[in-house]
Amino acid sequence: MEKGFRVYVYEEGEPPLVHEGPCKDIYTTEGRFIEELEQQQEAGGLRTWDPARAHAFFLPFSVVNMVRYVYKDQSWDHTPIKRFVTDYFRVIASKHPFWNRTNGADHFMLSCHDWVT
Repeated sequence: MEKGFRVYVYEEGEPPLVHEGPCKDIYTTEGRFIEELEQQQEAGGLRTWDPARAHAFFLPFSVVNMVRYVYKDQSWDHTPIKRFVTDYFRVIASKHPFWNRTNGADHFMLSCHDWVT
């Protein structure tokens, strides 16, 4: 029997859009959450490196960084962000069976931004 809730963090993706977020501004919660899971050792922690033991799967992309690096300021066009997220989901679904067994229902992301698409 599991002793506690476990989260698997996907390794796919590269900073600054994935695996890091802001840690020193008004959206700090997003960056700190990503950082805490990324740096956590398995012994006694929330994170597991064994997806078969996971209760949930974290998609470690940063909405704040997507807005900062992908979104064109004041364009009101969310297409680039939607494209990034769709492509990320496609990569995960093609490489890992865990997305496909629940169609992503046990997957989550964190957004501490004013808006999200």
